[in-house]
Amino acid sequence: MFGWFRKRRRRRISSQPFPDSWVDILATNAGFMNNLDAAIQTKICRSVQIFVSEKNWEGCGGLNVTDEHRVTIAAQMARMTVDFEGEYFDDVLSILIYPAAYVAQSRKQLGGGVIVEGSDGRLGEAWHRGPVILSWADVLDNVRDPFPVRNVVIHEFAHQLDMRNGGQADGIPTIESPTTAHRWSQVMPEAFNDLVYRCQHHLPSILDCYGATSPAEFFAVASESYFESPDALEFQWPAVYELLDGFYGNRATE
Repeated sequence: MFGWFRKRRRRRISSQPFPDSWVDILATNAGFMNNLDAAIQTKICRSVQIFVSEKNWEGCGGLNVTDEHRVTIAAQMARMTVDFEGEYFDDVLSILIYPAAYVAQSRKQLGGGVIVEGSDGRLGEAWHRGPVILSWADVLDNVRDPFPVRNVVIHEFAHQLDMRNGGQADGIPTIESPTTAHRWSQVMPEAFNDLVYRCQHHLPSILDCYGATSPAEFFAVASESYFESPDALEFQWPAVYELLDGFYGNRATE
């Protein structure tokens, strides 16, 4: 009964006219939309309406949340899930936004499905069945970069996808195909070890060395590169690109 009600509510939300002011926000803070055909752009806009409406958006550290914050972040969430039918990150009820990197007490053992980026000055956090916390300054730097490499929103929500199958982020999201799951279990650990070696020996890689800290971070960093630097990822890490392309499945929509 609840599922039927939620679908009905979402149809109502997404059927509303997309505000002109939101179109302006996307034009400034969602340049990736320019590479998508009209049907995919419409689908993303509908998802943005649902994300903005359903999530609890909370400003921290004195930040007053506006439509720019909501729409900008929601567009990245919708970008990730455009090929996932009915995916609205239902486990994430709240999105907390700080003005910039924020300071929190460091903890060596987090556990409990908590992923923290950074030790003292944090760019973001992802909690299993809890909030996603973001630094707005870093979100804005990422989305307005004409040659983007990093994307903190994609990074944190990749962790959310990763934690779906047990609560602990381990770099292995839910994969329906047994064949793909088997290939993932072979390719990703090998690629992770390769990145560790590259970082230890200061060898170049499109993948940030933060991805060498754990398999969970490798998946999140690789997800950033998949969306922001797909050609470079495909050239340098073809097997990783192939798996992520099968998982996210929306590069073909460009």
